[in-house]
Amino acid sequence: MGDSDGTLVNGTGLATGANGTLLDGQSGDNPPGQQRDNVGAGPVGLLVALRLAKAGIPTTVLEMLPYVEQSPRAAVYHAVSVRELDRAGVLEDCRKRGTTGSDVCWRKLNGEIIAEIDRRPDPGEYEVLVLGQHELAEVIFTHYKRCEGSQVLFNHKVTGVQNSDTGVEVTVETSEGVKHLHSRYLVGADGGRSSVRRLLDIPFNGFTWDFNLVACNVVYPFEKYGFQGGNFIVDKDHWCLIAKLSEPGLWRCSYGELPGLTQQELLDRQPMKFEAILPGPRPLKYDLKMASPYKINQRCATTFRKGSVLLAGDAAHLCNPFGGMGLTGGILDAGALSDVLIAVLNQGKSDKLLDRYSELRRKVFLELVDPRSQANVRRISQTDPETVGQTDPFLKMLNDPAIDKTKLRGLEDLYVDVMAGYE
Repeated sequence: MGDSDGTLVNGTGLATGANGTLLDGQSGDNPPGQQRDNVGAGPVGLLVALRLAKAGIPTTVLEMLPYVEQSPRAAVYHAVSVRELDRAGVLEDCRKRGTTGSDVCWRKLNGEIIAEIDRRPDPGEYEVLVLGQHELAEVIFTHYKRCEGSQVLFNHKVTGVQNSDTGVEVTVETSEGVKHLHSRYLVGADGGRSSVRRLLDIPFNGFTWDFNLVACNVVYPFEKYGFQGGNFIVDKDHWCLIAKLSEPGLWRCSYGELPGLTQQELLDRQPMKFEAILPGPRPLKYDLKMASPYKINQRCATTFRKGSVLLAGDAAHLCNPFGGMGLTGGILDAGALSDVLIAVLNQGKSDKLLDRYSELRRKVFLELVDPRSQANVRRISQTDPETVGQTDPFLKMLNDPAIDKTKLRGLEDLYVDVMAGYE
C-alpha cells in the first residue's frame, strides 16, 4: 500500500481504457504539505502534468498501459491550440517532428473543388500543426521526464475514486497488488470511456452516430492529382476526409460506412471504398498501412468537476473527428485547467476557480464545438454536392470574396481565458 497526497493525472485515449489523472499532493517520500501532481500518459494529461511540474508542483502520472500509447489517432491541431503547446515549451520539438496544414477544400467525388480556405498564418501568428497524437504525447512526455519531481507510474489502473474532506481517495491496481492513494485533486484525462467519470457517476449525455467510420493510413500520390493538405469529399455514398499526415507520403483517409456491419465486413469493403474514392488510373496502386473501423460520438459530461475531481479532453467531451476540434479542444482544456490549478496550488486562489473552468470549457463545447462538428459531418454526408456550395451557409461564406476569412483560420473563439476578471 502506498500513499500519495498530491495531484494525480492519468489517462490516455478512448481505445486504451486508461484510468484517469490524479493531481496535487504528497507521497510517503515527500515531507508533509509538499504538493504533488500525478498526470496521465495521453497528450491532455501529460500537458497538464508538464505545466504543473514547470510551475514547481511535483507531479505523478498514472497510466494503465506499460507504455505511452502508440496508436495513431488525431493528427491536426488548430492554431489556437498550437499556442498552448508553445506556452508549455514543447512547440519547437513538435515542429521538428510534424508539419503544417495550410489549406483545406471541399470537393465533389470527381475531384472538382466546391470551396476552399487558405490557413497559412500571417507573420506572428501560429500555424495549423499536423502531428500524430502519439508523437505529440512522446514529445510532451520527453519534456515532462526532465522536470524535477516528475514521476510516471505505468501499469497502474485506477479502479476506485472517492471524494473526501481533504481531497480524493484513489484505488489503483498494479502488478504488485492494490494500492491506495490520497490526493488533493484528481484529473481524469482517460478518454471517452473514462473510468474516472464512470466511477463518479457523472452522466455523459449525447448520442452515437448511426454510421460507422473507417480511418485508414495509406501511402498514395494524392498530390499528383491536385489534392491539398485537407480534402473533404461531399458525397452521400462515399463521403470522407483525405488529409496529409506528417510522415512523407502518408495520408489519412477516413470514410463513412453503412451501419450494422461487423468489423470484418467493414474491412472487407475497404478495397471497394478506395476504388470509389481515390483519384487516378486503374488498377489502383497504394500501400495501406492501417484500417481501423470505429463508432463516433457527440457527448458531454454534465460537469467537468465533482468535488476534488476534474475532467479534461475526451473524458469530458467527445465529438467526431471531421474538422479537427476534438484534440484541439482537449489541449485547450489542458491549458485552462493548468492555469487554474497553478493559481489554486501556488497562489492560494479559491478553488471556486475549478468551477469556473468546468463552466466555461463546457460552454465552449456545447455552444461551439458540438454544433460545428456535427455540421461538418452533415455538410459532406447529407447534402447535394452540385448545390452545397451555394446552399450551405459556411461554404457560401467561403465562396464570397467580400468576406474576410482570416478569423476562421485558427478557431480563436474556442479559447476562453478562465482567469480573466477573476480576483
